[in-house]
Amino acid sequence: MDAGTESFIVFAVIAVIFGVGSIIANRMLGARRVKSYLQDLTYECGEEAEGSAMVDFPTHHYVFAIVFVAVDVLGFLLALWAVSLHYFVKFDEWLIPALVVGVFSCMALLGIYYVLRGEQSLWV
Repeated sequence: MDAGTESFIVFAVIAVIFGVGSIIANRMLGARRVKSYLQDLTYECGEEAEGSAMVDFPTHHYVFAIVFVAVDVLGFLLALWAVSLHYFVKFDEWLIPALVVGVFSCMALLGIYYVLRGEQSLWV
């Protein structure tokens, strides 16, 4: 095994031991599980629900925020691609990587268009 795999396995074992050990130590130190009838209610604080839960909640702001993040990530990936292309590809061998990036960008923009369209089928 290489050093990366060994360190990951050691980290995973330590995380499992810490999680299970915390639960066991919590039980051994006397923490009791408290069950209350209020936990089965809608709100654990004991407040009775008022009104209807069906409200018109505007979600279009979240869609635009998600699209902004998607475009931001796309720009970041394209900038990283441009830097790596500069170092790893000779000047006359740019066509295939440019085609891959073009297809990737078109697929990402098509997905963004699909989201902005309102979750309807693209082929209708």
